[in-house]
Parts: sequence; structure tokens; C-alpha cells
Amino acid sequence: MIQFTTPLSIRLGVVGAGTMGSGIALTALLADMYVTLYDVNLQMLERAWSYIDRYLARKSRSSNLSRLKLTSEWEDLGKANFIIEAVPEDLALKQDLFSRLDASCPPPTILATNTSTLAVTAIAASAQHPERVVGMHFFNPAPVMPLVEVVRAAQTDTATLQAASAAAKLLGKTPIEVRDIPGFIVNRVARPFYGEALRLAGEGIASYEIIDRIVRLGGGFKMGPFQLMDLIGIDVNLAATQSMYEQTYGEPRYRPYYLQVQMVQQKALGRKTGRGFYLYDAEPTFDDPPRPPVGLGAKAAGEQAVYIAGGDWAPGIAQACQQAGYLLAAAPGRGYLALAPTPDSVGLVIAGISEGLKEKLASLERQLPAEALILCQCADVTLMELAADMKAPERLVGFDGLFFADGQVATLVASPTLTDRARQAAENFIASLGRLPIWVNDAPGLVLPRIVCMLANEAAFAAGEGIAEPDEIDRAMQLGVNYPKGPLAWARELGLVRVVAVLDHLHAELGEERYRVAPLLRRWARLERMK
Repeated sequence: MIQFTTPLSIRLGVVGAGTMGSGIALTALLADMYVTLYDVNLQMLERAWSYIDRYLARKSRSSNLSRLKLTSEWEDLGKANFIIEAVPEDLALKQDLFSRLDASCPPPTILATNTSTLAVTAIAASAQHPERVVGMHFFNPAPVMPLVEVVRAAQTDTATLQAASAAAKLLGKTPIEVRDIPGFIVNRVARPFYGEALRLAGEGIASYEIIDRIVRLGGGFKMGPFQLMDLIGIDVNLAATQSMYEQTYGEPRYRPYYLQVQMVQQKALGRKTGRGFYLYDAEPTFDDPPRPPVGLGAKAAGEQAVYIAGGDWAPGIAQACQQAGYLLAAAPGRGYLALAPTPDSVGLVIAGISEGLKEKLASLERQLPAEALILCQCADVTLMELAADMKAPERLVGFDGLFFADGQVATLVASPTLTDRARQAAENFIASLGRLPIWVNDAPGLVLPRIVCMLANEAAFAAGEGIAEPDEIDRAMQLGVNYPKGPLAWARELGLVRVVAVLDHLHAELGEERYRVAPLLRRWARLERMK
């Protein structure tokens, strides 16, 4: 088997001059390799040449263009000792291609597929020497994104896997070795980022723009799910979901959603067609409102009392209140802060449903004056359920406490009979804490808890199935799709018990098996509870 030790030890052949193929070729040129880029479509080759030429010029690396050969002659691939396929995601097409490559490029040449969702084992089966076939999943844009998933098919031998990982490193990438399962790590774990956002929009919880804003400003993601689907291509994203759904024999966690199907049916595919979830007649700016200055509302209203009752489902909110100039006082009991209520007081109940949330809410309602605002976290309970047991639900507002500490926004939910005065008081209070108030309709798990907890759940399913180690899964999600935190590390930070509570709440309210808790995640939560 070939051992790749320097860039010059690799004579790379790339099959397919589309976006990914040309990106892989460019990545190899930037690493000082010699590259043969093959495509039957001469226009594709011309576009690839133009893209690579411009990019190398911007990087002052134009001299490396001499290492690139564009060809539509199949025989030119015979000089390569390492070939990466980057043709469309069609199993029959790839199987036919690898059968031809196997015949034309004999061992020890390594054959790699850049498939993102198809089974590498099925592709390798078309070759007479399947032991030299391996998956190498690059991420778009290939010259920029650091991750390569190196996928071991059932037939791939260890030497091939090691050579592919070595080649990835010589390309300047970080290889993570994974088993051959649908979606590998990144495309699999990322499904809820799109799927739950689509469902939130379809259920009328919030608009595309609002969901994207909460995800960006509340969760720290670089792009919201609808922005990202527009960038990837809504048809491409849907095809990945459909492939996952079919390969897992109808696993409900990957079931496509009608909103995305309708977008494809009307050919609104995102940026490439000028219209997707957003319009691209002009470049959208996705400007967000400025974050309110801390303490403005509190100072304008004079001294106010804030009553915070029990639990730790809103980490950081007590500190934010103090920084904003509100008065807090400690009282007996774990995590319990209170001050004698005044007419201007604000009451917050941040305990989870399993921590006596309803009892604490009832106690707070009795103690506060009738005109005082009451806010209650509702990541693991719907606001409607809480409002139904209150005597005066017209002053009740729900909020996402789990993502309050690090976020720039606070997601708010109004009770059905909320007064205008209470709504304005809630906005003023949240703004005084330096957060942008964003209203959504009542829903299980709200926005960020639903999306992030489902990401963590999918990552736990993958870890439990031995796809990769938990730390590798987290690293793959950060390197492959720029997540602000690894989903499993994020779950530990939020509290595994709370993540499971959110998922159980979703499962109970929505009644879908897609929200069942991964066995490994529930086991981890039980261990956390024992500590």
C-alpha cells in the first residue's frame, strides 16, 4: 500500500469539476500537490479553472496553477495514485464510476468517494478491489473548512484508512475516522438543526427570520438554519434528509418536512435560484437590532424589587438582575432569592417542572401584588399548562431560561390573556438586563432548547452506536459546520438532567418517536443525578 509522507508523494486525481470537486482540487494545489481534474463537461472544467485561478491569485499562489491539469480524457486519471470522486449523490452513478476506476487505475492507487450520505460499503462493492476504497467527506467550501470525515467501509483495510488520513493531513485538514453509517457524523448529527427549525416554522411558532435570529443571537451559531439551507441549496439539504430517512428504514428523527418539499417543488432553492426562504434580488444583510444597554429599564423605573424563586433553569439571571441595578436578597432554601415585593416588583420562577415549578408559581402568585409581572421559565413545560392553573394568567409571561446567560436575546411567550401593560413590562425588564426581547408562540421546548437538545440527543445516539467517541463527535461538529460548541459538551453545560427533561417534554406533548431520548443520554443523566 502507498504511504503518503509529503505533498509531492500524492498525484491526485479528482473526478467531477463541480463545486466540491473544484474545491478539493484547489485545496490540493494550495498544499503544493499535482492535480488532474476530470469532467466530461467542458463548461464545468472552464468554470473550475476560472474559480481556481481567481482564488490562487487572491492568495498570491498563481504559480501553483501550473500543477493543475484539466481533462475530459479518462485515460489521464491512470497517472494518479490517489483519486477522489466528487460527482452527484446518485448511488448507481457512483457504483458505475468506481467499477470503471477500479479497472482503469489498478492497485495500489487509492479510490476515495466524497459522498456525504450514501453508504461507502455499497459504493466499494462495485470494485474488484474494494479494500482500497474509502470515504473522504469534505465540507463546503473545501479550501476553508478544516474537517474531513474518513469513512471506513466494511471492506476498507487498515492500510487504506491510514493512507487516507495521512493524505487529509497533507491537504491541511483534520481527519476524523468514522464508521460507515448513514450521514456519518456531521450530516447525521446536524439533521435536527434543520428539521426542528422547519417544524417550528410549520407549526406557526415563529417566522424564518425570528428563528434564525434566536439561533444566531441566542445560541451563537454563525448562521440560522434557514440562512444555511439557502446557502447549501434547499434541494441538496432535502436530498440529504431523504437519503438518511430511506437508509434508516423510516427513522422518524430524519423524516422530511413538507415545507422544505414545497420549496423544492416551486424551485425556490436558495441563493442559487435567487429565492429560497429569503429573497436574493439584493444581498440580504440579516441585520439584527442592537442589544439594549444593561440597566436602562431599571434606572428609568427607579428602584425595583426582583423576586426569583428556586431552581437553576435560568443560569446567570440573578447576576444579570444585580448588574442591572435590581435589588435581590437571599432567603433560606437552595437557589432562592427574594426581596419583600413592591408595586413595581418583578417575579421570576425558574425551577423546572420536576423541581416543584407549579407549587412555586402558585406561591409567588399569592405573595406578589396583583399588578406585578410574573415570568416563568418554560423550556420543559408549555406556558398554557402553567396559565391554566393560575388565578390571574393575564400577568404571566414565559421565557427561555436555559439560554439566558450567554445569549444576546431572551425568548418570550405570552399567556393567552396577557395584558398590554404586562407585555410592555416584560419587554422593559428583559431589555434592562441587556437582552433583546423576542416573542414567539407557545410551544414545547420553545426554539433553542428544542433545537440544541435535539442536536445533543442525535449526538448521543451516534455515540451510543459507536460511530465515534463523544469528544470526536463534538470536534467534528465544530470543525465541519462551525457549531459554537460540541452538542454533547453543550448538553453537559446545560445539565444532562435538564436536557432529558426537555426531550421528555417534547415527546409527551408532540407524541412523536423522533423525540425519544437516546439510551446513552438518559444513562448519563442518571449518573449526573447520582453525583
